[in-house]
Formats: sequence, structure tokens, C-alpha cells
Amino acid sequence: MGVQILHAVSDNSKIEITAKHVDATKNLVKARENVVVYYEDSVIKASSAYFDKSTKILVLDGQIEMLGYQGSKVHTNHLEIHTESKEVTFDELFLIGKNDVWIFSDDAHKEESNYTLGASLISSCDIVDPLWKMAFSDALYDSDTNYIKIYGAKVYLWDIPVFYTPYLAFSTDKERSSGLLFPAFGYSSNGGFLYEQPIFWAISPRMDIEFNPQIRTARSIGMYSTLRFVDSAYSSGKLRVGYFKDKTEYIEENSLPNGSHYGVEFNYESSKVFSHKLPTGFTDGLYINTTYLNDIDYLNLQQSHLKHFGLIPLQESRVNYFLYNNDYYAGFNSKYFIDTRKEDNSDTLQILPSIQLHKYLSHLLWDNLTYSADLRINNFDREKGTTMRQAELKVPVEFTTSFFDDFLNLSFGEELYYSKFFFGNGEYLYDDFEYYSNIHKVKLFTDLTKKYDGFTHVLQPALSYIRPGNEYKSPSLSALDVNQTALFTVGLPEEHYAFNLSQYFYDEMMNLKFFQRLTQTYNPDRSYEFADLSNEMQYNWNGWSLYNNVIYSHEYGKIRESASRITLNEQGSHFSLGHTYKQILPDVPTYITGNINANEVYFSFGYTLNEQMKLNGGVTYDVDDASSKQWRFGGSYHRDCWNATASVRQDIVPRPTGYTEDTTFYLQLNFIPFGAVGTE
Repeated sequence: MGVQILHAVSDNSKIEITAKHVDATKNLVKARENVVVYYEDSVIKASSAYFDKSTKILVLDGQIEMLGYQGSKVHTNHLEIHTESKEVTFDELFLIGKNDVWIFSDDAHKEESNYTLGASLISSCDIVDPLWKMAFSDALYDSDTNYIKIYGAKVYLWDIPVFYTPYLAFSTDKERSSGLLFPAFGYSSNGGFLYEQPIFWAISPRMDIEFNPQIRTARSIGMYSTLRFVDSAYSSGKLRVGYFKDKTEYIEENSLPNGSHYGVEFNYESSKVFSHKLPTGFTDGLYINTTYLNDIDYLNLQQSHLKHFGLIPLQESRVNYFLYNNDYYAGFNSKYFIDTRKEDNSDTLQILPSIQLHKYLSHLLWDNLTYSADLRINNFDREKGTTMRQAELKVPVEFTTSFFDDFLNLSFGEELYYSKFFFGNGEYLYDDFEYYSNIHKVKLFTDLTKKYDGFTHVLQPALSYIRPGNEYKSPSLSALDVNQTALFTVGLPEEHYAFNLSQYFYDEMMNLKFFQRLTQTYNPDRSYEFADLSNEMQYNWNGWSLYNNVIYSHEYGKIRESASRITLNEQGSHFSLGHTYKQILPDVPTYITGNINANEVYFSFGYTLNEQMKLNGGVTYDVDDASSKQWRFGGSYHRDCWNATASVRQDIVPRPTGYTEDTTFYLQLNFIPFGAVGTE
């Protein structure tokens, strides 16, 4: 007997049953052997099936496989479909989603796209002996949105329980969705045990918020919140606010100036602001990176940081807008500084704002006569102390000619400079200061290129002569207050000669193999004519790189600064070993801050053992103190359904009262595609 087809129609659905044997009466349809049922958007295979026309119930038994229209697969041994109400009852449901996430449940019920599950297991690993799995008492799963709410969840790594939560909600898809993220656990020598529970709210496809409440047993509680948004195809931003309150005993034990730590951060970038309204050829952009905080612990207490720049504990904020075309550039820049070493920043000098107008290099009358112009208006402001507004103009003009068929080049230059200063926030004998000067420059240089067998050599020697011209000051510098002169520096350079030599070696594919840049200045009016000698060079061979940059003082016969490193960068591995040296010599003024001796060796590496395992680490060692300043060692292990990252590290943490050492153990487990559970 061949395959038989029967069409059965309920009030709401059409059912088509095919099987090797089909028996039908007025109210009952029975099918067996090679049964295939077409019901709505699903195809169901089973050993047997029957449909009761009076109750509108479809029952299937024996090795049932159900294929959904979105790629989901269901395996069960017994299935009942109430075609009137769309309710489905399963015995021992096995459900596989389109992202290879599977769920096994002893008891399941389905209505429309919603599953109600009893005691179940969920994982994305192999079905037989999964590396990780989650067991739960009951759950609600929406197959349309791929979103599941789980109650009484226990996460196992192999058969070892690693995490428990009474409630957990997440998407089984890789798309963003609201819910609780996996919490972070950890321990540090200063803060004690940590528990942080991230809460994620997907407001829209272009905006989301993450809340990060945290508890530190040795300190207290706090909260950080981060808003991320994309407001156009060319711009995006992040806004973070945070607050943490320390216990009284912790404040007293650590002599903290602040018991509360709070701040706000805003990062924003746009590559097109008014470009659609600008004249043809103009491009503009906006960059904002701002931080306001009451002390450095606002940053230290964060698990992950927004992108910043500047030195810690000196925090810098910037707002930059720029507009340019092929001939001109205009910029509006503001800088705001918070020195966390101070209890009061009212005397910290701010740049609010600085405006720059620049004319790119252009020809003047003849092709070999060029000029450029740069105009800046600066506003140095603060609550306490002298303030200053400055306007300065710099115009370099240069004439260049060549000899011996372009073998030798000679240039004559004149640099014109003008600046006007206005002082405020105090009573002064003179409220303004005017200065202008000119500098003469002569440069003899050449650019030689020769190709040899297997490589190309580029040689660029240059000899420059700089001679001071005239200058005008009104009033004299001696007539100004010391607080005024501390805000600016003017004056003509010394007469000097500068020799520069640059050379580059390229292989046949024009890959840079070696470069050297040598600079030496000669000052005829000084008691010791030769200034510092600077030499920088690097050699590249396959994945290896050897680099050295040294500054040598002829006057003191000592190395002032040196930086050396050897690095290896290959696919799957990297290695770096270096040495940094800095010696403060007597000619460096004592009032210049940030200048300290240094003699450090640093080492870092990363190595890929195989497709699953990677190792990394590093250490910074102070040669003079014979001590390790900072170290870390860790690794990661990756499989299709999970990965783990672990490390042990010691950090030097800057605080208002100085510096402390904080040793941290970090472990993060990522169960794909659900997120991470970690410790730090």
C-alpha cells in the first residue's frame, strides 16, 4: 500500500496527514508508519497519529520530530495539540533553537509561541555530557522573541555547581534584549568580597542602559549606570553616572578625605555635525571626552572603564569641534582638569576655550615661495588666581630652491610671531602685555634614494641655522607680576645650528626594515656648545622588532633618557621586553613637576597554545628599588559553547592619600550565547 493523504479541517486550522496507513471514520482519523503532519507553519514526523474531529485534538506518539518555520526543532515521545485553542502539551520535550541552544524538559505546555516549562535543562554544548548546563525548576519561554525567564537556576560546569540565582532572564538569541545579566563576584585585598548585579535595558535598537549596583564587604554599596546611544549614522555616545558610599570605619582606617565617591562621564563622537549644511568641500566633526568626579576612587571602583586619556591622578576633559577643507582649518577646543591630589581645584588652570584658525601651506607669488598662518585665541580661566586671555599669530614664510639637478636644496625662512595677553582676576600694575618677534632660518638639505640588489636606501641629511631677529615687549617683563609671568613664556631662541640625519632601508616589497633619526644641536654662545644628542633607530626582521631611543648630554657626560625594547608579533603570539631609563640632571628646573628618575624593566607576552587556549602576562620591575611594581598572569580557554578567562594581578592604585597596592584574582566564565559569570 502506498502513501495515503488525508485532509482534516478544524475551525481555525487546516491539517494534512500523510502516512503509509490511514484509517478514517466520521469523527476519527488514525495514521501509522511514516506519519507526516502538516499543521500551520510546522512539519511533524511521528510513528502514529490520530485526530478527533469532535474534540479538535491531534495526538502524536513515538519519536516525534517537529520542525518550526523559524528553524526550531522539537523532539518528544508524546504530543497533544488542541487545534481550537492552539495549546500544545509535551511529554519530555527536547527543543533546539536556531542558535543551537537546546532545552530538555520533563513537562512542557505550549500556547501560541509561549512555552511553560517544568523541571528542565538548558545548554548550547553537546547533548551528551555537556561542558556546562543550567538546571531550573520552571521557566517561561517565548519562541518568537527567543526570550526566556528562569526560576531557581543552577549553573553547572561539568557537574560542578558554580552559580545559583532565584531568577534569571535573557535572550537565547544573539540580539540585544532587556533583563538581568550574569552577576560578577570577586575579591580584592582592599575592598573585600564583591558582588555586582548588572541590569540591562534595551530601550530601542539605537539606545540601551546598563545599571550596575555593587556590594563590597569591606567598604559598602554603590551604583553605576551607563547610557549608550547611536543618534545618527555618523555619531554615537556614552553617558555614565556613579555613586559609592564608604563605611565610617573604612574611611577612618584608610584616612580618606571623602567618604562618598561620585562622578559623571560623557563620551561622544560625530564625524558629521553640520556637514549637510556646509559649503562644498568642507568637513566637520565633534569629539567630547569629559569626566567630572570628586576623587579618584570614583574610577577605581568601576569594573570596566570608559575610554579616557590624560594622566592619573590628573583627570582631563576635552571638547573639540573642527571644520576644514583643503585650504583652511578651524577648531574650537576646551580642556578642563581635575587634580585628584587636591581637596580644592579652584586654583587649577583651565582652558575654556581655545579657538584656532589655520591656513595650510600655500604658494605666494612664486611656486617656490610658500607661507602658512596660524591664529590662536586662548582663554586660561580659574576661580582663584591670575587668569589670562591670549591671542597669538604665527606666520612662517619660506623660499626654497635647488641646485645640481635637484641634488641639493636650499631654503630661506622667516618666521613672524605676534601675541597679545590680557590678565584678570586680580589687581595688577599692567593688565595687558604685547609681544612680537621674528626669526631667521636657513636650511641646506637633500633627499637621496638609491636602489640596490634586494633593498632600497633613502638618505635625508639636513643642516639648519637659526638666528634670532628682533623682538618687542610692552611693557617689559620685569614690570609684570610674578603671577602673570608664570602663565606664559616668550623670547627669542638662541642662535644655533642643528644637524639632522634620517635614513631608511626598504626591502624589495618596500617594507621598512631599518630606520635611524639622528639630531645634534650646536650653540656657539653657550659655555658648553653642544646640546643633547638624540638618536632613534629600529630594525625589523620577520616578526621581530628591535628599537632604541637615547638622549645623551655632552655637558654632563651622562645619558639623560633611554628607551629600548625588543618585540615579536606573529599570528597567535606576541612578546615584548624593554627598559626605560630617565635621569634628572642639574639643568632641569626644580619647579617643573612630573620629572622623576626612572629605571624600569618591563616584560609582557601573549601566546596561543592552540585554537582553544591562550596565555598572557607581564611584569614591571624597578631596577633601583629591586622590586616589582606591577605584575599579571592569566589565560583563556575557548570552546564553541563556553569560554573562560582567568588572571592574577597586582596593581598600583593612585588615591588622594598616596598609592596603595591591590592584589586581585579575576575569573570570568562566558556561557555562549547567554553572557558571563565572573569573579574579580
